[in-house]
Amino acid sequence: MQCRLRNFPVPLLAFTILLSGCYHKDWMTDRSDNVVGNLIYEGPEGTFIISKEEIFQADSKSSGGGINEITGSTEYRLSSYDIRTGELSGRASLGDQIEEANALVGFSNGKVWMFSINPEIGLHYRDPKTLEIKEAWPELSKKPGLGSFKPARPDWPLIYQYFAHDCAQNKLILSDEAGFRHALDPETFALQKVETAMPKVEWEPRILNSSGELAEDDRIYLEGDTRKTITTFEKKSSADLSFLFGEWILDTDPYKAAKRDLEKKENWLARNKKLEDSLRAYEAVHPEATQEMDYMKWSYDQRRIHDLAEGMRRNLEYAKRDYESALRSDNHALNYPLLTTDGKSAYIRHANLIADTAHVMISRVNLQPDSTWSLAWSTLLPHLYHDYSKADQAGAFETVYSSGNPRFDYQWAGQRDDFIVLIAQLQMFCIDAQTGKLLWEKEI
Repeated sequence: MQCRLRNFPVPLLAFTILLSGCYHKDWMTDRSDNVVGNLIYEGPEGTFIISKEEIFQADSKSSGGGINEITGSTEYRLSSYDIRTGELSGRASLGDQIEEANALVGFSNGKVWMFSINPEIGLHYRDPKTLEIKEAWPELSKKPGLGSFKPARPDWPLIYQYFAHDCAQNKLILSDEAGFRHALDPETFALQKVETAMPKVEWEPRILNSSGELAEDDRIYLEGDTRKTITTFEKKSSADLSFLFGEWILDTDPYKAAKRDLEKKENWLARNKKLEDSLRAYEAVHPEATQEMDYMKWSYDQRRIHDLAEGMRRNLEYAKRDYESALRSDNHALNYPLLTTDGKSAYIRHANLIADTAHVMISRVNLQPDSTWSLAWSTLLPHLYHDYSKADQAGAFETVYSSGNPRFDYQWAGQRDDFIVLIAQLQMFCIDAQTGKLLWEKEI
């Protein structure tokens, strides 16, 4: 039976609606009420946007005196969307928020890893395309080396404090009942006790900022009261290249961050080796470089050779110290990485006009060799409000007194190849990075 609530003006007197079973949301087909986490899976099966989504099952809703009250319970589902088409590839019910709490841990080749407090599921991995469970903990625990491991059983809000993915090492970091940490190789299932810190998990990172970086120590700003211009290396763009309430789109992908950090460490090692090779070559040619200086007998040139070698040794020592310090800290290659496809372009989110119902525009700007910027394209997203609260206010009565209790404040951005994906206001958009063409959009 199809059930509908008629749209009529809100009376001044308070009233309550008790929702019968016909208002129960279908986790498979109905629109979600919130998005709580996303990642992009890349593998032989394809590239998919994995999305953990919230379904609110309302029991009752009341309104009076300008205040709306809703009671009910929260469920979760996991969805997989093909990045090329936006089509739903797979969807799975994750159950109740508390009784069946779970965490989206990460992915490895052919596996989307999760942890559930349900002991019949526990640590498990799913097919990235269909999201079907391939192996749950009862099966995984039978693998060599895992039988003696007893996973921690934290309270439902604390799962991410005990189970996470070290993207740089491509290892799952798991905590046991005694609080010890272990690294699990997701390919061989080898388990090793470690003392590494638990990776930090931020499922709602800030994706918009007034400044960002394309390269380390090169901060790029958007400055201005209303229309924002770009400032790079103390060069400011003209008013013709400005953006209404503009903000940079940041790249918060932990897998890409791990790749940048790994490249930074490799560059450090290469620099250290170059310094060490230079010192050894210098010492091989100049005997004075390794000898104790004799001021009475050595000439000026001999003393200069010795001093230069000492300086080279100090530089090498400092470089090694900096590298070791970086390994022990959260010193990332970029603190505010700009979303980019080639390291020479960036993306700006801005408004199309000054109005109560302004919509979002996305623009790509390219950094020129002389540190100036050029506009590549601008694309209007006509179904996305610049102010997310307008998405609710545009149909507040209809929204509140239909099934569910939607939230519109979650934002996420991701990029693979030439696909730029944005999630906002319970909608998903995909833009071609080269042309700015809106490839597809869909409600979540």
